Amino acid sequence: MRIFSVIMKSIAALTILGLIAMTVGYLYFSRNLPQLNSLADYQPPLVTRVFNDKGELIAEYADEHRILTPFSEIPLRVRNAFLAAEDQQFYEHPGINPARIISAAIANLRAGHTVQGGSTITQQVAKNFLLTPARTYTRKIREAILAYRIEQKFTKDEILYLYLNQIYLGRGSYGVASAAWRYFGKRLDQLTLAEAAMLAGLPKAPTGYAPNLHPKRALMRRNTVLHLMLTSGMASKQDVEKALKEPLKVVPLYENKLTGAYENLVYQQLAQKFGASTLRRQGLTVLVPYDPAAEQAAQHAVRTGDLNLEQRQFYRFPTHHDRSEWPDLLATWKTARQAAQGPLGTDQTMPALVEAVLPNGDLKVNDGLHEWTLSKPHWQWEDYPQDKQDKTQGQTQAQTQAQSQKFNRPRTWIPGDEILLQGDGKGGVRLTQAPSIESALYSVDLQRGTVLARVGGYNYHFGDFDRVSQAERQPGSAFKPFVYATALDEGYTPASILMDTPIVFDNQELDEFWRPENYMNRFAGPVTLRNALEHSRNLASIKLLQNIGVNNFLRALKNYPMHRKFPAQLALALGATEVTLQDLTNSYIVLATGQRWKPVAVQQVQDRTGATLSRSVAGNRCQVCHADPVLAVNDDMKPATPVLDPTTSFLITNLMRGVIKYGTGRGARALGRPAAGKTGTTDKQVDAWFIGYTPQVLTGVWTGKDTPSSMGHSETGAHAALPIWLAAMKAFEKTRPVENFTPPPGIEWVMIDPKTGQPANLKTKYPFLEAFRQGTAPTAASNGQPQTTSPDESSGFYGQGL
Repeated sequence: MRIFSVIMKSIAALTILGLIAMTVGYLYFSRNLPQLNSLADYQPPLVTRVFNDKGELIAEYADEHRILTPFSEIPLRVRNAFLAAEDQQFYEHPGINPARIISAAIANLRAGHTVQGGSTITQQVAKNFLLTPARTYTRKIREAILAYRIEQKFTKDEILYLYLNQIYLGRGSYGVASAAWRYFGKRLDQLTLAEAAMLAGLPKAPTGYAPNLHPKRALMRRNTVLHLMLTSGMASKQDVEKALKEPLKVVPLYENKLTGAYENLVYQQLAQKFGASTLRRQGLTVLVPYDPAAEQAAQHAVRTGDLNLEQRQFYRFPTHHDRSEWPDLLATWKTARQAAQGPLGTDQTMPALVEAVLPNGDLKVNDGLHEWTLSKPHWQWEDYPQDKQDKTQGQTQAQTQAQSQKFNRPRTWIPGDEILLQGDGKGGVRLTQAPSIESALYSVDLQRGTVLARVGGYNYHFGDFDRVSQAERQPGSAFKPFVYATALDEGYTPASILMDTPIVFDNQELDEFWRPENYMNRFAGPVTLRNALEHSRNLASIKLLQNIGVNNFLRALKNYPMHRKFPAQLALALGATEVTLQDLTNSYIVLATGQRWKPVAVQQVQDRTGATLSRSVAGNRCQVCHADPVLAVNDDMKPATPVLDPTTSFLITNLMRGVIKYGTGRGARALGRPAAGKTGTTDKQVDAWFIGYTPQVLTGVWTGKDTPSSMGHSETGAHAALPIWLAAMKAFEKTRPVENFTPPPGIEWVMIDPKTGQPANLKTKYPFLEAFRQGTAPTAASNGQPQTTSPDESSGFYGQGL
């Protein structure tokens, strides 16, 4: 009995000591534990998703790709799959599962390393939200204490909600909704039991069991989870048997449909307004007016146009390969060609090897998959460098060897040359080379007031140099319509007579002079204002600006969104200034509509709760935006500003219709519908432009080299930029009804003699129906010229009081 008493006392003492130790340990490890407030106010980083106005997802931005999903919207089969795989007694234990901990400890001791975890879902929540992932006994004890506290404060459903939205499941996905999208391209409610089981198998090793990386291992793990669901009673035998037979299919990772310079515009506007961190972490929902088909058509037009332009450039010396390199080169290209689908497009290129030059000059070439015979190319080669010695100084040995190879070869194709092939649109190919000329395109939907398309260059990628908004280049004659619109406001009419004759401006103090010239140095003498604009006559335009006054013109330019200060000089009439394609095209909106407004690229932004943070309506449609007076005061909700009289807008548009019908823009007639526009070419064909519009769509195109230099004497706005404009506009207008420009009240039509501007009579050879502001049409006693005094043409250019 005494021994029994001693034993009982010892047990009691040990129990007391154990309780004391546990209490001390609890107090010790409970010090400075994280508070649970972050769990109660769960605001995790979420993916921002961008949709077009058809409801299609077109872009995602995220530091952590997570789609927060309420517990009620997580299907039962998804919840059961994770419970079966991770914590079958989740709804029964108080946060920790001693039996599971002991079982895991025994398994780990036997293996000599960690092979099994004993953490409950609640412990994982404690670790993922409140602790570091360090594998130490101290962290495990703190984790258990936190798990117990979490169970006291939150319901089981709330804990499971946190877990299923927070957990990392590989492939950049956080939470089950994100994983369902990034692995299967589905919403949670669309997942099959097999797919839910596959996701539930990932927490153990997100990379090791990733189905896109290790499909066999992922399949085995999925089947294990399905068996666990069966044995735990979380799925029926029939459902599990069906799921076990389901093949494992993983979709390619989602790629943004919003691409290129348009994506860059949207991203920059969002980042500027909300901050990059908010954009990538706060789960915004963004609505943009993006049309993938229009953007693709614009990109196709630019790329095809640049490749076509390259046909008129000098052929540059190609890379040459020794015969020993051919097999590996062709094998690499073959793999790439097999991955491509369908014939090569006119906007696509692929490398090929010249295998032989036939006696007649034809080239036998191989792209790795096909052999082609190209008719003898008629392409002028670039010149050899004049000073070979200087060309090799300061170069590496490889560069010197390549340069020497260039000097010692003929200026023609030889076997071993690496060339580029371009699709010819007929299933065949033709010889091309990487473009040395760039182009940019910017298009606006005039009816919706939105950005329709935006292409920053031949091979533009998100974040590159955007030639739409960043390249400042001289617009040449594409700037003239602003001079002519100002003249119309000053009282000129389309029938007013201008003198297209030579003139010299000098500065006697500095012994300088300026002698402007027309294209091809031809002069037409007296011409109508219409004729001067249609044929882009430089001298007539300069004298027109001289007559209306440069200072008057500078004041008028403030009505256009050019975002720059212009020099007070007559050379402005020739576009001797620098602007961006974006600003010039947006300024043509004023010419086309008489109003200044900013095209919309981001229509609406909502936060993670669905509350509207921002809404934009183009100024030309803003009569509907004032229904909400709070939103109406926003800068993005301002109505358009009228800056041109409607009659002036119609008259300048009608003049630019003549540019397309009879003048430098005749190539645009192939559009087959009413259109207005203007070509632009700078000195030595450094820059080429075409800006044109229908009543529905306005598009601007710039073409040139990034380092300003001549593209060749034939590369004018009509030959270099207009074909790109035409190809894009055909695609944009394909499904739109044909519309004409509607004259506003106050327009009258009079038949005139297009040579003299006088009213037509029976002797007029080619009478022309011209539009005039009411009351300004010429009569038999006038020539349509406003009663203004023209400056003396012999006065100095620098002494005009500009």
